[in-house]
Amino acid sequence: MKYNIIFLGGGQAGIFGAYEAIEKNPDAKVLIIDKGKMLTQRICPKEKIGTCVNCPTCSIIYGMSGAGAFSDSKFNMDYRVGGDVHTITGKEIVNNTILDVVKVYRKFGFTEEPTGLKYNSVMEEIKKDCIVNGVQLVDTPTMHLGTDGSRKLYTKLIQYLLDKGVEFLTEREVDKLIIENNSVKGVVVTHKGAEEKYYSDYIVAGLGRSGAKKMEELCKTHNINFENGAIDIGVRAEIPDIIMKDINENFYEAKMIYYSRNYRDKMRTFCSNPSGFIAAEKYNDFILANGHAYKDRKSTNTNLALLCTKKFTKPFNQPFEYATAIAKMSAMLTGGKLMVQSYADLKEGRRSTDERLARLNIVPTTEDYVAGDIALACPQRLLDNIMEFIEVLDKITPGFASADLLLYFPEIKFRSTRIEIDKNMETSLKGLYAVGDSSGYGSGLNIAAVMGILAVRDILSK
Repeated sequence: MKYNIIFLGGGQAGIFGAYEAIEKNPDAKVLIIDKGKMLTQRICPKEKIGTCVNCPTCSIIYGMSGAGAFSDSKFNMDYRVGGDVHTITGKEIVNNTILDVVKVYRKFGFTEEPTGLKYNSVMEEIKKDCIVNGVQLVDTPTMHLGTDGSRKLYTKLIQYLLDKGVEFLTEREVDKLIIENNSVKGVVVTHKGAEEKYYSDYIVAGLGRSGAKKMEELCKTHNINFENGAIDIGVRAEIPDIIMKDINENFYEAKMIYYSRNYRDKMRTFCSNPSGFIAAEKYNDFILANGHAYKDRKSTNTNLALLCTKKFTKPFNQPFEYATAIAKMSAMLTGGKLMVQSYADLKEGRRSTDERLARLNIVPTTEDYVAGDIALACPQRLLDNIMEFIEVLDKITPGFASADLLLYFPEIKFRSTRIEIDKNMETSLKGLYAVGDSSGYGSGLNIAAVMGILAVRDILSK
């Protein structure tokens, strides 16, 4: 069968793109293909038995509704957070489309008001401290669904798409594109060892952060224009809630950007989870740190990412491999688990041990770790930046740089392939659109959804 639109990837871009397509043209034949399973079948064994069993396809990362369904699911209502597609489209269209996405959230049951809309004296003091210490506070309104809330909302949204005739194909690995006369005509996927072909003149590729390498391979195979973009490498920090109380209660998440003194590298906080839990993302031969927060299940710790953004220049052209090598080094030292180190031990230049961790006021919210020495796996420049950033954040949030700060290594955001797209998300290959994190222009739920919608609007106009 030939489809009007095929979405490669069932994450935010694919789901919201399909919704836009079926709402604007109910007769459209729409197909969504994903490497993982349907959302209702995405079950992580660790939630039941307490330990990772290394599933062949990780349900936390892959599957319909994307990795976002198993994340903290914060939706930022501003173009400044979640990516930089506004450099292609302009700021106004991104913000207007974000409001369109919010309407869909409301339609499917999200009723809470965003945080960060009104400033009080505590928020003003935090912003003042940021200014004094050379930190940019990106204070955007934020909607927080929570990991559990997002699954409920996306379950309703996917069922709505099913009822409208949208087709879903799961456990399919994208192999290659079908191309004629420099125009896309379909896609070849692998399912249980067998090759399958699906046809369409319009394909929207939103393979997610985990699909960045696959997207790069497709570009090289089919001569699609791209360049090496940035990659984010850092740690997932965990600190007692009491230290983060002012930020948690007033901002929920305060996104901060800082440029290190010695290297002038960009550092940023990302994905803060008040009363949240550390999560481990398992890939084929390495493990990455992440964080979750739930509406109905709370810890006494806050976790957030501290990331260094690196963009490499010629002749180096392997940022994905560089970051992967760091992750593999860490996994080799830990036997395939996250590495954790207290900030006190890191400053003292010694590895953490279970005995020393037990003396702290903080109890880790995961067991997927080995106490160790981050300096053995993290490049010195990145480690210098991380430690400098921690000391600066301590001036804004007193106590942040305490001994009770746990650092989980590594946290890496793969978005190193930056594909050449126009304002409608179309690539140099006619009919192929690149959206979301794997395009190199997205890094959050909001921008992924916006890019999926903008791509579909252009397709429908044709």
